[in-house]
Amino acid sequence: MSIAQLPEPAQAVPHQGDALLLDSLLHADEYRLSAAATVRPDTAFSERDGSLPGWAGPELMAEAVAAYAGCRSLRDRGRTAPIGLILGIRDYQCAVARFEAGEALIVDAARSSEDEEGRGVFDCRISSSGRLLASGMLTVYQPQDEAFLDGERRRDE
Repeated sequence: MSIAQLPEPAQAVPHQGDALLLDSLLHADEYRLSAAATVRPDTAFSERDGSLPGWAGPELMAEAVAAYAGCRSLRDRGRTAPIGLILGIRDYQCAVARFEAGEALIVDAARSSEDEEGRGVFDCRISSSGRLLASGMLTVYQPQDEAFLDGERRRDE
């Protein structure tokens, strides 16, 4: 992706505050992004004991996909990407009921396909200490026309 220095997650992902689960971006190239997240008690998804339920895995994956899009947009347009949408999650498998408080997670998102209209498919994985904890495939959509999110479509001139 040829970004001289990877941004902080808050610069690449539209989530802020307790909705942002990623702590740092580790690697980004044209096809994949790796990020780190430490399970902590102060997120919008945290359980009382500080753990994250297994169903929060797709949120971690979606944030990695958003960070990938954000890094590309920063490189290509000098600003973060407009918000994206999750169209679907397929084959989500989670080997744990919850991600334990304090656990260091690695979240990987690898683009397997993309079209000109802004749809993409990403193979995602969450691991800890070399052990695969969760995997799934996210289908996403990033509108090419930012007015789409306002319910207005711009006409091509």
